[in-house]
Order: sequence, then C-alpha cells, then structure tokens
Amino acid sequence: MDIFFKTITWLGSLYLLLPFGVVLSLLLFSWQKRSESLFLLLSLVATSLVTHLLKILVARPRPAAEDLLVSMPADFSFPSAHTSQVTAFALVLGILLTRVLAQPAAVAAAWSILTLLVIGVGYSRVYLQVHYISDVIVGAGLAVLIVMLAAKFLGISIKS
Repeated sequence: MDIFFKTITWLGSLYLLLPFGVVLSLLLFSWQKRSESLFLLLSLVATSLVTHLLKILVARPRPAAEDLLVSMPADFSFPSAHTSQVTAFALVLGILLTRVLAQPAAVAAAWSILTLLVIGVGYSRVYLQVHYISDVIVGAGLAVLIVMLAAKFLGISIKS
C-alpha cells in the first residue's frame, strides 16, 4: 500500500494538475468552449490560491511523525492543497463530462472514477502522515465552494 499511496498522492499535485489543466483548457478553447475553458482554469487556480492563503493565515503545523514515506512538505498543514486541488479539478471535469456524455451509465462511471480519485488522494495525505483528516475534509469542502462560486460567476450550469 505504501507504493500505491506514494503514487496516488501526486495526482493532487499542482505540478501535475496545472499542466494537465492548461492543456485541457486549451483544447476546450479550441473547440469553442471558452466559458468551460475558463471555468476549469479559474476553479483550479482560485482553489490553489485560496488554499495556500489559508495555510499561511491558519499556520497549523504538520502532524508530528517519524519514518515518513515521503518528505514532509515545508508549508503548513491546513487545509490540504493536494485534496483541494484534485477536488476542484475532478468536480469541474465531472460537471463538464455530465454535459457531454449521452449515456447515464457513462456519466455514473465518470463520477465514480472522479470520486475515487478524490478519496484516494485525500486518504493518501493522511496515510502518508503529512495531514490531519480535518485538513483533507476542509480542503475538499473549500474546493466545492470555490467551484460553485466560479460556476455562478461564469454562468455555468451545474445541473445535468
């Protein structure tokens, strides 16, 4: 399980999500989906910025742990940036896929995979002992709030 969680935790990293988000956003833009393109980038960047601002404001120390499987991040613990970022990305992707997938089974499968991704990254942060569970829960909730605000701001319907 150590290798699995050391790997899956990177799926919440901005080093991975930002380039992937930019490429996907450029594709959406080229397909004349400008508001969807902006929705993805705005949600991801705003979530990351707000999360890192909260880390500085709250200044919660990381869990005390020994024999870590990964290096202890240098920033503060609360909220979990990996969790907030992957939640924002997955939520936007789910909303956009719901709009284009014709089969309810395909929509359900997409949401199931995205949900497992978010849960996996969030759990990995606790498993790797670099976050408290409250960091992960608040990180996910913060991302949901920011994505909903971005959708409202851009006039993106989040209903299927």
